[in-house]
Amino acid sequence: MNLTEALVDRQAEESMVVADIGILGPLRITFANDEHVLSGAKLRSILAILAYRAGDEVRRDELIEELDLVRTTNNAVNALHAHVVRLRRWLQPHGARRGLLKTVNSGYRLNLDRSGVDAHRFADLVRRALNLAPGTPSVVATILEEALALWRGDALQDTLDGPLVAAAADELHQLRSAARETLIDAWVSLGHNQKVALNARRFMADDPLNESIRTRHVVALRRMGRHAEAIESYKTAERTLHRELGVAPGRELRAAAADIVRAPTTQLTTTR
Repeated sequence: MNLTEALVDRQAEESMVVADIGILGPLRITFANDEHVLSGAKLRSILAILAYRAGDEVRRDELIEELDLVRTTNNAVNALHAHVVRLRRWLQPHGARRGLLKTVNSGYRLNLDRSGVDAHRFADLVRRALNLAPGTPSVVATILEEALALWRGDALQDTLDGPLVAAAADELHQLRSAARETLIDAWVSLGHNQKVALNARRFMADDPLNESIRTRHVVALRRMGRHAEAIESYKTAERTLHRELGVAPGRELRAAAADIVRAPTTQLTTTR
């Protein structure tokens, strides 16, 4: 083997790091099936951001802003370097293979396949399901149930609330909302009204202004003959939308309420 081939093999070995990093909840770091706890919000933020952008460079200036180092230190570049050194020193004895965290150009890169990050596995599954929907609802439901099971809490919840984390968390939460809406629709198509009723209530607790999920909740309760609960679900949605946004329910939600055949018209009158 010549020198060039040896270098290529070494680079390939360093890039094939056996690791799994979870950011859909508290940061979870696993090497060779052993889970490890990383202390320090700054270190967790650096690793979480690098994992979210696994395989891509994250610039030093982005991380400096994320950690608010210009305001809180005398030398932001040196302070960031010190944090990265600490992170590398933590990674190596806990099972990370050499080359996981690389210095590149004007920043850093996590040499980890995106399949080793739960957020990317989640996004891939959701995009696959969205491409299939609304057809094959049973397949869509299976994919999205698997995807949503990856969540263990709010995304990036134990990191600093910097601009990169805020943007990433917002993107992931929006994708979770799309996944939940599509899953609910798949269950509705399959006639799984009990699943819709139970899970829509849980989803609404996280996303109380989501009219699509509230509409499906009303529809599922009506289909099961639970008309009084359906009316109360509509009224709760009506009050929430008025209180938080100052608006009335949209056309689809009003239509779902109007379809409750046993409900007197007066029960669907707006209440404030």
